[in-house]
Amino acid sequence: MGLARFVARRIATFIPTIIGVLFVTYIIAYSIPGDPTRAWVGEKLLNPEALQRVREKYKFNAPWYEQFAFFVSQLLSGNLEDPIRNRNVFDEIFERFPITVELAIVGFTFLVAIGIPLGVLAAIKKDTAVDFFVRVFALVGSSLPAFVLYYYLILILFVYTSTTQLAGIPMPSASCRSAIASLPQTIPYIGNFLSAIGSVPMFGALMCGELEVVGETFRRLYLPGLALGLLNGGFIARIVRNSLLDALSSEYILYAKARGLSKLRVWGHAFKNALIPVVTVLGINFGGLLSGAVIAERVFNIPGMGRLMYEAITRANFPIIIASTFLFAIIYVTVNLVVDILYAVIDPRIRY
Repeated sequence: MGLARFVARRIATFIPTIIGVLFVTYIIAYSIPGDPTRAWVGEKLLNPEALQRVREKYKFNAPWYEQFAFFVSQLLSGNLEDPIRNRNVFDEIFERFPITVELAIVGFTFLVAIGIPLGVLAAIKKDTAVDFFVRVFALVGSSLPAFVLYYYLILILFVYTSTTQLAGIPMPSASCRSAIASLPQTIPYIGNFLSAIGSVPMFGALMCGELEVVGETFRRLYLPGLALGLLNGGFIARIVRNSLLDALSSEYILYAKARGLSKLRVWGHAFKNALIPVVTVLGINFGGLLSGAVIAERVFNIPGMGRLMYEAITRANFPIIIASTFLFAIIYVTVNLVVDILYAVIDPRIRY
């Protein structure tokens, strides 16, 4: 089976997967006791007429399957409205998602920079003090509650040393944002793509040459990014270590050594074959970061997707929950597709 057919077969699973995720999410939200429309209208403004209008608008007087069909149809048509803020849900999501992308990129950079070198070092120094430190680091990172690590880092790097800022997300200038928004009209074909890339604040600032905004963005996001990297970097290091050691003990490595290949080439062959489980874990972690690190965004006061989802759940905001879940499902199936393609590139046998 060629690579193109392999990718097409994987893409065919997208739609049923996304619909299944939406259905399960809706059933869980629907099963929660209480009347969500009362939270939407607000207790202070609550009156029977307003409550009835909201229930009729969002089909809460109809059976659950009609409600689900209504939410999905409104979502796919782009007309689903947030009942609390009276705004289109996609407008809210597209405001928050670029900020989460920034955090995900910074966090993933720290994750890779911490996890992979430590894993390779632990494999090289197997059964030494270095290896023992990496394994302890992985154990602590997997066991320590996220909020504990976050607050300790804030205490050390913000309160005691004042090496970071926690207030606000730097944005490009108004003229820069306007120029990026007009790219689809000024540049044919790739204008929409460039505009989407530029909607991420630090990328937009970079495209406009506003390097001070990029620097300030890193200064304010490196602490939550470092926290996310430390939280999962030990686990990545352990995966890299174990995969590399398994690869080094394989027969083809013994054969390569017997042929007299240099140590660098032997390690290159071993590292390539050790990448498959590492790519899987990195893909899952990146997908999770793009879906919003809820605790990190709450602790560090970052107005991204994780915080939006938290606010929606606390108020039983069905439209935001459904729309956010739809976005998260697309992210995960896309990340899984990219991971599968990388599998097929690394090891062609997987295509068959």
